[in-house]
Amino acid sequence: MDLPPQTRRRRLRSLTRLDVSAVSIARREVVWLWSLVSVAAVTLVAVGWPVTASGYDTHPAAAMAFTLVNCAATILAMRWPWAGLSASIAGSAALTVVTAGAPPEWPWPWPVTVLLAHCLTVFVLALRHSWYWAASLWLAGAMLTVLAPAALSDGGHPAAFANGVVLVSLSGGFALFGVLVRLWSLSVLRMEQAERLSATEKGRRRELEERNRIARELHDVVAHSMSVITVQASTARYRQPGLDDAVQREFEEIAASSRRALGEMRGLLGILRGHDTAPTASLPTLSDVTGLIESTRASGVAITYREAHPGDGVEGAAGAAGAAGAAGAASADRDESEAVPEVVGLTAFRVVQEALSNALRHAPGSAITVAVTDDGHELRVAVTNTPPDRDDEPTPGARLGLAGIRERVAALGGTVSAGSTPDGGFELTATLPVEDPDPVPA
Repeated sequence: MDLPPQTRRRRLRSLTRLDVSAVSIARREVVWLWSLVSVAAVTLVAVGWPVTASGYDTHPAAAMAFTLVNCAATILAMRWPWAGLSASIAGSAALTVVTAGAPPEWPWPWPVTVLLAHCLTVFVLALRHSWYWAASLWLAGAMLTVLAPAALSDGGHPAAFANGVVLVSLSGGFALFGVLVRLWSLSVLRMEQAERLSATEKGRRRELEERNRIARELHDVVAHSMSVITVQASTARYRQPGLDDAVQREFEEIAASSRRALGEMRGLLGILRGHDTAPTASLPTLSDVTGLIESTRASGVAITYREAHPGDGVEGAAGAAGAAGAAGAASADRDESEAVPEVVGLTAFRVVQEALSNALRHAPGSAITVAVTDDGHELRVAVTNTPPDRDDEPTPGARLGLAGIRERVAALGGTVSAGSTPDGGFELTATLPVEDPDPVPA
């Protein structure tokens, strides 16, 4: 992608300036190292080629070719250690051979430019790669120092030994310095990563603390309102004499629902606070779906509940309270081996709870059908409502209910589908695995 010139200049400044927060230390180190190595290699080529050609009486083409190979090894070593090592050995050996006939006053077997290029390559290998690459090149240089005079000189270069000692000691120093700088760079990089991880963890902790604070405030606000509702509904028969039995039962259902909501809210708040004395009230399970439907029916909604489990001959339909109670009794009497896991039952209960709440809010006056089917392998929960029979404005909500249901079901490896039905209603279907798909062998 072609970036505007201002963007390119801004990125270049961010890489070269000494601002730790602007860009990673490791990236700045690589950019600076590439720049310095490239400048050094070009400088060595510009100086070494004419010196080798004129001072050592070497053919200009050969001097240029071997000098390029020897200096290019430094750049290659930045990324490919094997290529840099090979090019350095080949270039140094070739230059040692072509400069063997130099006058005694000229350094040999390591001309100054060749020696500097060799040391720079050793330093780059030690800085950028594992220590054994630099050690291998240092050892190759030492062997070349010993073998070259024995094979190419018959005592014509009395200073060859001193030249070799300078090469071995200087390149060894460069290798040691490169290893130390590499260790320092790695420690700085680890410290930088630790600081960034610490900053991330601090941000997450602040976010969790803020969520806990909001949860506590929400509890204080909602709990007060729910407590008032509970008290008003419980004392309605005393404050309003002459209420008929149906109205009294309605108020009793309202009081019971608000008390259950308060209990669940206090339990969740205790978990958020992390107290060891948090309430340990039992969470709802699949068997509590019947009670949920009964309490929802008390508001005047027509709900049909169908429940089928392994071994059932036919699905039981309960369009009234008595039939639903029979289905709940059948569920309670079911053999323990056929019961679904608690976490699956809790998720199924929440799916039904959310679907009923959505139907009451967005489709007032509609008929609702709840179907729970357990085939022994999967638990399928389907809640369908017909189109609303009146044009009441929907009750506002947080629009997070379906998202929460999808997260709950996905955590168990299940699937959720929600959408309109052909007649204009709405259907929410959740499929939950009852058995572990990959059981651990005993």
